[in-house]
Amino acid sequence: MSQVTCGEWAIVQKRFINAFITILINSEKTFINYVIPSAKRNCKNCKSPTQNHSVIEDNLFHIQNRLGIPTDSQCSCKESQKEPHKIYAWTPPGLPADKIDEYFAQLPNNKVPRWKSPGEQYREKQLVLQLPKQDLALAYCQYLDTMHQKSFEDFVNMRNELALDIAYIREYLDRPNECAKCRGTMLKGDVAVIAPKFGECVSWHPACFVCSTCDELLVDLTHCVKDRKLYCERHFAEQIKPRCSACDERLIILVIAGRV
Repeated sequence: MSQVTCGEWAIVQKRFINAFITILINSEKTFINYVIPSAKRNCKNCKSPTQNHSVIEDNLFHIQNRLGIPTDSQCSCKESQKEPHKIYAWTPPGLPADKIDEYFAQLPNNKVPRWKSPGEQYREKQLVLQLPKQDLALAYCQYLDTMHQKSFEDFVNMRNELALDIAYIREYLDRPNECAKCRGTMLKGDVAVIAPKFGECVSWHPACFVCSTCDELLVDLTHCVKDRKLYCERHFAEQIKPRCSACDERLIILVIAGRV
């Protein structure tokens, strides 16, 4: 199988990210009201902390929907048209079965997204934590008035154009390389994570492709880049402006809008 180049991947990613805002705004009740562990909220039903829930709402959309990647029959993306994997809730696009297994074998077992496993629950929670809905589109901003919407849109456009990306898995390295995080040796033939914004010569061990702040695996390889560092979207946004620890929204919205 031929290698995917940064240029080819960038073309695909541009189409994906261009749909980022549109689908989110037009989606009706796409995501659940789930907050980060530091937000001291309780479930309205059982009164326990929301982060203690082991099951996320069944219709939580996968990463393509959350980022606005089209998944209908008109989409040319092969990944969106194939049947769900029999073992995993998510797999890196374009990999043969043996390389999928090799990729997941390098992740902590409790973070491998096998169907109906702790790893699937971990992935679903990270989708919500790393990609907070109020960071993604105006439709989810409760405290933003009309006069400051342009400031928020400027932030979104800046992030989407300069920082947001999705990595891909190279089936095998054609030469030894150094992992960009742990600085350990990656051998010729190893599977490797490639983040296009860093170039094709920079690679990571699968387990090393994590956020620089929370050190969690970057969910479905989705990430932002700032100062040559990897971040999940949540912590990228917090590099730009702080976030309210109580509501998880108000401070970042007001600061971005220039009101704090």
